[in-house]
Amino acid sequence: MKKTHLRSRSSVGFTTTPLHRKREPHAIHYLSQRLTFWIAALSLIAFVTGNMMGQHGWYAFWASVLGKEAEMIVFDGTVPPIEHIPDYDRWAALGGDSHQHTFQQVPQDLLIPFPQYDARLGVESFVSLSTDHGGTYAGGRLKKGSHNGVDIRTPVGTPVRAVANGRVIAVQSEDHGGFGKYVSIEHPNVPDPLHPGETTTLVSSYSHLSTIFVTVGEVVSRGQGIALSGNTGTSTGPHLQFQVDRGEAQWFPYWAFTEHEARNAGLNPIQAVNSGLFRSRLNIYTVHPLLFVQNNDNPSLYIVRGSTESEVREEVKSAAPTISYRDLVARRRSQRLEDARIRQRARIARRRFSERSVSSVASATPIRRRSPIVHQETVVSILDDSVEPASFTAPLVRSATNVSAIAIEHDGSFTGRGWEKVEITLLDEKGRPVVDPHLERPLDLRTAFGRAEFRPSSLTAKSFINGVLTVQMLPRGRRTVVIQVQPYGTLSRPMRYER
Repeated sequence: MKKTHLRSRSSVGFTTTPLHRKREPHAIHYLSQRLTFWIAALSLIAFVTGNMMGQHGWYAFWASVLGKEAEMIVFDGTVPPIEHIPDYDRWAALGGDSHQHTFQQVPQDLLIPFPQYDARLGVESFVSLSTDHGGTYAGGRLKKGSHNGVDIRTPVGTPVRAVANGRVIAVQSEDHGGFGKYVSIEHPNVPDPLHPGETTTLVSSYSHLSTIFVTVGEVVSRGQGIALSGNTGTSTGPHLQFQVDRGEAQWFPYWAFTEHEARNAGLNPIQAVNSGLFRSRLNIYTVHPLLFVQNNDNPSLYIVRGSTESEVREEVKSAAPTISYRDLVARRRSQRLEDARIRQRARIARRRFSERSVSSVASATPIRRRSPIVHQETVVSILDDSVEPASFTAPLVRSATNVSAIAIEHDGSFTGRGWEKVEITLLDEKGRPVVDPHLERPLDLRTAFGRAEFRPSSLTAKSFINGVLTVQMLPRGRRTVVIQVQPYGTLSRPMRYER
């Protein structure tokens, strides 16, 4: 506080005398005497401390600053995207209608847990599922379309939650048609549905929303509310489109074809889905969202895949107190990983032996064919709808057989400094390599994304040995390359540039 002085005049000049000799206290001293100040300060400290504790606290903060969010997101299981849905039969008996009423208008005693999905019944598993993964908008048990997710019929305003821990990578808060308002969440370090024992990155998307609660870059927890369902975008009624795409997809939410590709085929988007346009891309870039959620709702059961929870508990009980449930899970996981390594080494050894056998036979004098030769190879069927995409062992059949599908394998990356090897395998209708293939026309190799040169670029039935052929590919530029085989339209997984 500024001092106030009395001024007096004398014969020799001016003199001053302070009016108040006592100094006023500092502002901090003044505030420290007020109870409200201390309440506010303690509340602030408690708020910061509480928010910085736990999995998404200081570690999440510094990880986001350093750009390492994926390394700190831990997979601890999944939950369905919706916790409860109405019992539509009972609700309809009371005059309820999902097209006219909201979720808040559903009586609490008419809400039921989200049902289990039965792969054998598809959309007939429960009444709320209108369109299945790989299905058509006409519904039905047969999967002959190219719908990339599942459509879950639910009233506007139904709470939507994240199915697993992850980071929000896309938010569309405006209704511009198509998916309408949507949220996409990246889930790193999750179990790979195609390669048991390995982890991968998947992206879950929730579309046609009415309200969104999260922002891009936000780290969310399993079961956290992220939005409310709605009827935005290209939609014929209130529902949630839920899908899970692989991290290699070109965009999120993923769609199997572009508007340009649909127009070139003379179809509108709905007709393209119903006709199964580019259906083969679904097994490359997506997974069945409901099966993924159900298969990983208990991480411990996933680790000890092949055993039921009761069996695991019984084994722990019989071994007690020498082993704990956590130790058993770790032991089972270690054994499963070792088994996977052994199978991988055996597969490589069989392939090398097959290549040496083919080379020796080619250099020797031709001999008369006798009984069929059977080899064991591991293949992946990309068109078989009876099972989820998975590796299985099948015999090679030596007979003139039509080719139903094509598998494309490569190491996943290129450096741009030389030719890359790509393995093409011809498969029959059961997903088995075709030893003596019958092709109505040569196969043409080209790129669906990026640019590359192939040697050879045109393949005939005689080019293949035991249904397998290795071609050379020279990528042009640094863009990711996706290989396409015509006329089948088969696409490879992306091959990314690495320095």
